[in-house]
Amino acid sequence: MTTTTTNMSTPDELLRQYQDQIVPRSFNAGFVTLSYIISLIGAAATLELMNRRTSRNGFFNHFLLVSSSITMGGIAIWCMHYIGNRAIELADGQHELQIAYSAGFTALSFFIPIMVLLLAFVAAGTNQVSWYRIGGGGCLAGGAICGMHYLGNASIANYTCVYSITNVVGSVLIAMAASTAALSLFFLFRASWTGSWWKRGICAVVLAGAVSGMHWCASTGTEYRLDRLSSGTNPLSRNTTVIVVICLSVGASLTLAATAIWTAHVMRKTATKAQQIVLAAAIFDRAGRILVTPDGLLPSEKVTDTYIERTHDDMFNVANPLFHWMFRVSRNWSGVSGVIGNMADHLAELPRNKRDGRARLIDEDGRLVDNYDVVFRELFCLAAQGLAEKTREQLVNVGILWDEILPTGALAPRPGSPAAKDRPRSATEKSVEDAAEKGEGWRSRHECSRGSLMFLVRRLDKSRDVEKLEAAGYRFADVNQVSHIISSSMQIKAQNVDSKLMDMATFAEEKAMMEPGVHLGFFGVQARVGGGFDILVRRGARNLLPTVQMSEDPLEPWQLSLIRQLDGMTIATLYANLNESKRISSAHSLFASQLSQSVESLRALVTTPIFNEATLTSKVVQVPCKAPFGSSAANTCTMISLRAVMPIHVNVLSPHCDLMPLSFFKVQQLVYKDSPQHIDFARSIHRELAPIVSARNPPTSSQLAGHNRPVSSSIRRKFFGHSRSSPSVDANGNSKPTKVRTKSSAGSTHSISTLKLWTRAESERRPDDDSSDRSYVPKMDSQEPSTLGGIMVSQEITVIREVERAAQSTIPHSKGHARRESSKKDTPDPSVMEMQPVPRRDQEIHVGLTLGSATIESHKGSEVASFVDDLFAVCVGNRHGV
Repeated sequence: MTTTTTNMSTPDELLRQYQDQIVPRSFNAGFVTLSYIISLIGAAATLELMNRRTSRNGFFNHFLLVSSSITMGGIAIWCMHYIGNRAIELADGQHELQIAYSAGFTALSFFIPIMVLLLAFVAAGTNQVSWYRIGGGGCLAGGAICGMHYLGNASIANYTCVYSITNVVGSVLIAMAASTAALSLFFLFRASWTGSWWKRGICAVVLAGAVSGMHWCASTGTEYRLDRLSSGTNPLSRNTTVIVVICLSVGASLTLAATAIWTAHVMRKTATKAQQIVLAAAIFDRAGRILVTPDGLLPSEKVTDTYIERTHDDMFNVANPLFHWMFRVSRNWSGVSGVIGNMADHLAELPRNKRDGRARLIDEDGRLVDNYDVVFRELFCLAAQGLAEKTREQLVNVGILWDEILPTGALAPRPGSPAAKDRPRSATEKSVEDAAEKGEGWRSRHECSRGSLMFLVRRLDKSRDVEKLEAAGYRFADVNQVSHIISSSMQIKAQNVDSKLMDMATFAEEKAMMEPGVHLGFFGVQARVGGGFDILVRRGARNLLPTVQMSEDPLEPWQLSLIRQLDGMTIATLYANLNESKRISSAHSLFASQLSQSVESLRALVTTPIFNEATLTSKVVQVPCKAPFGSSAANTCTMISLRAVMPIHVNVLSPHCDLMPLSFFKVQQLVYKDSPQHIDFARSIHRELAPIVSARNPPTSSQLAGHNRPVSSSIRRKFFGHSRSSPSVDANGNSKPTKVRTKSSAGSTHSISTLKLWTRAESERRPDDDSSDRSYVPKMDSQEPSTLGGIMVSQEITVIREVERAAQSTIPHSKGHARRESSKKDTPDPSVMEMQPVPRRDQEIHVGLTLGSATIESHKGSEVASFVDDLFAVCVGNRHGV
């Protein structure tokens, strides 16, 4: 009866009936649910924005701070409040008796919580978890919720609100407790890098519960006393507020959608990079934390889609000469920093893919681009420049290349599985299987993957550098917290990624070097299937041999004489002679005891049975070591060596040592800080790149072939250095093999992110089938001025290439094996080809090796023979009776 009377009453009657009276109320369940959903959307958008805030500084971080305050204060709180009030129906829905708002207080209630939440989020901090800061931020956030609610109620123009003290206190406690709990969970998940989207969703549910719980606790204790009727001309009726709320909520929803789309895009891009050759930045602070994006990813740049294999043994690994060049240039960025623009211009002149617009390394006829090795190096340098720009750094400070390549991408099917039986094996996989069958255990099957990941590592010693990167949108995290994210997102197939990242931190901190004094070292080499040698090095410091320090004093002449007397002795014989030497004099006894103890310590370090077959060499060498404190000059220490040639079928297992390519180990001896080799290498970079990067618009091979008029040899030499024939495709569309007469030795890390321009039959041809064993590099007719500066002088020589013939000979590895004699007297020993000493520094040699459609430039004249050459000559030379 009351309802009917109310609905049929006139405005004047309603005013007389309810003025200064408490109007009965009810709640609309639909709007109650909608209000919580609105609050949840705002809270979720707030936490997503806060999750990407990395520092107090930086324009982007300021933008995120303001945006998160708006989404929380303007949507999660303000919108929820007015949608919640829309659920309140007074006097059974009589239009004239519904709530109306004043414009001034309504606008004020929108901005006040935003300002308070700015203070709350600043107080809560960014990266580190601080309970008093989170508690202060939670109390401020709860105060913002309560303040907005009661300030919003103050904007009601036609009612006076009557509050229950109990409900007011309860609503304040709910807002502060739930806000503090939500922020605590959020920052804990974020600090431990376990804040996945569903965990942030839980935090958003709790935070939205703080807003809704406070609102409804206060609303149930609030009564409305009518002052006047609502007029239809009120500028802020409840329908108007609903429209404003809808617009703001749509904006928050678009923010969430944009964040989700961007995250999915980044993950897809990272997954695509896992199938390519990629260069990543591993930057560490003084505490050993690593730089990552808000998603836990490393900054990275693609070098190229694939490495093009030109022979069966041409693989992209640490034994590849291209990796050696990149390893050295990362210690000489100043040598290429001035020509990055020239490199970009040169790459821009290459043919482009129609699909993605990237430079093509193989044309439509299956021919390799000119100067492929130089192009690959340019791609590496430009990728490093891209990382420098991403990390707000100059190229000269972008970092040094880590001495390992990690395999990434999809794995090859396990042998014996249906997928492996139905899928044809690539030649690279066959080479790995052949190596495993022949006992080459270091090349394990899990290393066969589709991508390769290299790292530029550096350490930040200044706090302002850390702050600069955090202001740019990066975060620093403990390695063990983000290693699983890095491993899964970049699809790294290596085991113990966290330990490898920690090794990078040590590698970036300071390159390991020996202490001054006298050391005893173990020089153990092992021939590889297919040619080349590996050497036993320290695990975690692969630029060092297994060594132990004997003394800090230099060797005296009588000690050198005693070592010469012990030359060639095995471990057992050595112990017996050292015991005899102890009886000569006290000085002899002390030195013999030091040598005996050092042999025992070295045995514990190497921990391989082959150590007992090692022999002492009288060749005492000088090895780079740490410089005296306060000095920057290169320093050396003395090393006495035990040598051993390990059988090829022996799988060396040691917890402290590992195998690595001997050629790369030698390169590592040339890149120590303040090494004199840096200047020589910088000169070789200028000499090699200047003729190529300074040439403008060189014609491609297909363009030259399309002309009817002949192209003079002088023009070809001007652009290409010498004549070449590029590989093409056969009648079936398969690439014809590229003739390469030099073999690259395989390395310890193997990836099949490669494209092959050879067939297995071609790569296994006998060297006698080659009609040409010589290559001559003609002088360039046109000497164009180099944009790199400096004067480069090259001496032209004719190089007799006997690498493939050398690979046919086999080195015996145990006493039970007979030496295989070469069928030709002029076939050189493979050991000589592996570590042939280079000329003196004053002998500049410019060697050009014709590799099908590519030219590899080798400037050995800039290097000097190191202790590695001396020990290798003694080790393998004595093995052959040289």
